[in-house]
Amino acid sequence: MNFIINNCKIIWINCMLFLLACPVSGQVNKTKQLTASDYKLWSNLTTESISEQGRWVSYSLSYESIMDTLFVKNTVTDKTFEFAKGFKGKFLGETWFGCLLPENRFHLQNLITGKIQVVDQVQSFVFVNEGQYILLFCNSQDEKTKIIIKNLKGAILDTIVNVTSFSLSPKSDKLAFCTSNSNKSKVGLLQFGKKIIKSMVTSSNDNAFENIVWHREGTSIVFVARSVSAKAFTANTILFYKIKNKQLFQYNTKTRKSWPKEMVLVANYVSSLGISDDEECVFFKMKKDIKIKNDKNNLNVQIWNTKDKELYPLRTIYDKSLTTLRTPRVGAWWPEKGKLRAVGDNEHPNVLLNGNQQWALVYNPDVYKPSSNREPYQDYYLVDIATNVKTLFLKKQYGSSGYLFFSPQGKYIVYFRAHNWWVYSIANQKHTNITKNKEISFFNDSSDQPEEPAPYGLLGWTKNDASLLIYDQFDIWEFSMDKNRGGKKLTQGRERKQIFRLANIEYWDPSSVNSKPQIINLENGVTLKVKAIDNSKSGYVRLNKNRKIAPIVFESKLLSSIKKAKKNNVFTFVKEDFNDPPELIVKSGNAQQKTVFKSNPQHFNYKWGFSRLIKYKKSKESELKGVLFYPFNYNAKKQYPMIVDIYEKQTHKLHKYTNPSLLNGAEFNITFFTSQGYFVLLPDIVYEIGNPGFSAVDCVIAATKTALSLAPIDKNKLGIVGHSFGGYETNFIITQTNMFAAAVAGAGVSDLTSCYFSVNKGELNSNAWRFEYQQFRMGKPWFENKEGYLRNSPLNAVSNVTTPLLSYTGEEDPTVDPYQSMEFYIALRRLKKEHIMLIYPKDDHAIQIPENQIDLTGRLSDWFGYYLKEEKRPDWFEPQ
Repeated sequence: MNFIINNCKIIWINCMLFLLACPVSGQVNKTKQLTASDYKLWSNLTTESISEQGRWVSYSLSYESIMDTLFVKNTVTDKTFEFAKGFKGKFLGETWFGCLLPENRFHLQNLITGKIQVVDQVQSFVFVNEGQYILLFCNSQDEKTKIIIKNLKGAILDTIVNVTSFSLSPKSDKLAFCTSNSNKSKVGLLQFGKKIIKSMVTSSNDNAFENIVWHREGTSIVFVARSVSAKAFTANTILFYKIKNKQLFQYNTKTRKSWPKEMVLVANYVSSLGISDDEECVFFKMKKDIKIKNDKNNLNVQIWNTKDKELYPLRTIYDKSLTTLRTPRVGAWWPEKGKLRAVGDNEHPNVLLNGNQQWALVYNPDVYKPSSNREPYQDYYLVDIATNVKTLFLKKQYGSSGYLFFSPQGKYIVYFRAHNWWVYSIANQKHTNITKNKEISFFNDSSDQPEEPAPYGLLGWTKNDASLLIYDQFDIWEFSMDKNRGGKKLTQGRERKQIFRLANIEYWDPSSVNSKPQIINLENGVTLKVKAIDNSKSGYVRLNKNRKIAPIVFESKLLSSIKKAKKNNVFTFVKEDFNDPPELIVKSGNAQQKTVFKSNPQHFNYKWGFSRLIKYKKSKESELKGVLFYPFNYNAKKQYPMIVDIYEKQTHKLHKYTNPSLLNGAEFNITFFTSQGYFVLLPDIVYEIGNPGFSAVDCVIAATKTALSLAPIDKNKLGIVGHSFGGYETNFIITQTNMFAAAVAGAGVSDLTSCYFSVNKGELNSNAWRFEYQQFRMGKPWFENKEGYLRNSPLNAVSNVTTPLLSYTGEEDPTVDPYQSMEFYIALRRLKKEHIMLIYPKDDHAIQIPENQIDLTGRLSDWFGYYLKEEKRPDWFEPQ
């Protein structure tokens, strides 16, 4: 190949010396040529944490050569500590920092005196009681854990051995643990105050205990037990312990008559157990104890029925029973009343608990199966958990995530339906459309996909379910839950053409028994991310308790990863641009920004290119945008080749800094090619329903012509590249135009008909929904628009191809079957067109294996180098 790969390992200290010795940008003669042997110098900057007052920050640098380093730096004095390959760092006040090092070593650093403590064989650690105690969870030879409790002076205060399971309370003021040895199993409790109080919860000679789950206030625990002779990860007894009055309740599924005999307990993971807010009820999961029956199918013949709820491949990864039998059910146990029942029933087995666990929504996921959509509709029923009374709540509600939520305190259910947000009051049993009278849309009415337009989203609820916060295209709205339920816009994004979103999101996991939606604490203020609608600027603001916006930063850069000091108005964030490496910034109050660390100083040894936002119009006069990246050592008097990298919309990459690398799977490395003297264009593409291929042709040609008019680009040296959907677009575009001198298509669809009638190996369902509802945007079944499917299939117009094509795919691609690339190859071969196909063994949709990534990057470089730069023809081009 015509590229250099340096596989030598670089010693960590040598790299550090290079970084320290590299002069600042104003002193560098930017004439050095970037080569593959230099790539090892580049690192990725990741922010880790910030101390409570903001005097210290931690960040890490990671290299392709695995020379990772964790740093701690003082934001005022710049005093710095380095931890080679350190991870999971935590601050304790402004004085201490703990982290883990290779070979399971715990490192505790005094940031003031510089003194250190080191403990070996530590898996994890935690500071408790404001740092009075350090809990070290240590390796043990028998695969159990030893818990060592130390103080900051290094003295060991207690040690617990033979630990099989442990859990820290939500407030980190208690630790519950299970131990087991050859004689006895125990459950114990540590309470951390001025002194450590140790107590015993229970013990047994016959049972082993595991999977401790806390009440959200830390006042009780639930866990499970199994016979010591039983298989691991099984359980037969639920135990509930109230800490204040030391009450222990047990429910043995083997002896209690109220236990449904056909069910087995499934409670060996955290999300399968929970305690109600009022501590009166314990929730758990159970499932059918299905016995494998002899169906007299000794030949293992596959039986596919068009009325099957799921396709045969999906059914085979479970048992051969219906979904309703294999899905874990939720059960409720009232320990003090001795009552137990299933939530839901055989007709509606799936359960979602509301915020206070007094109510649940139940449904049957199979009702509308088989479905042509990715997610079928659902019929939801509301169940009073105390009485088990079930009533219809919503009929035929869209079943995708992001369409239905509970309020944290359990008063309301909010759902998106018929283009509006609705709130249901459980107390009043009333549905209210809260957005119907607003002149703006709370759903993506500009979507060019044929499925039901999705809502812009929900942030969460304020304290005590007082109000609901939701997004429109630009802004954040607050809807009060009082009688008026009016909405108030909290930001001015629409007027400023800016988009406001919550900076740090906690996702609700409805599959977890004890999960709650996020509470937005406006009393303490929240940080919002803001960006210009054209991606030209980005930054952050603070929304305070008075619903007023206070700016933090807003620049013509890409800003990300913001963190706030817990007890001070100090922020850290990362700032970068295409031609400016990421830097860690600290901003305190109204003071000026300060650079804590600037990554990749070697960047300034090279005359990097720059990025430019361009505007263009397709044939139907709608204005679009794209990003044009200029080559290294740009000379306006010289003409350059250009590669057009396509997918859908990509202007968000305008300010993204990209390390040069040979390790590229699905991503096209812009820096790699701009450093080789190419312009790179990323055009935004919009689509007409039923015409995805021609829409791509229209937008890409318009963008390319605009780029040619703005920069010194050789119109005879144009290349095009795309992966996945971009691979399909590339395949199609070269059947419609000969403006490109070379093309590369990765994992691209070539025949819409054969792909429509195929099984997706990743999701184990039909690919039809991708065409009718999603990315391929046909909008109709194949049967209703055969001509459209043919017209937009690259294979149908393959005889028009004159552009040399390089295609590639992973042999085990589960997303786009490699046969799609093979079909196009066979057609081009039969037509005697210029084409080479690469199939990477044991690889995926996005090429994952590092050796394959390096090989692919080199071959792309060879391909465009030969056709666009008249470089020497590589040997691997020659037929065998």
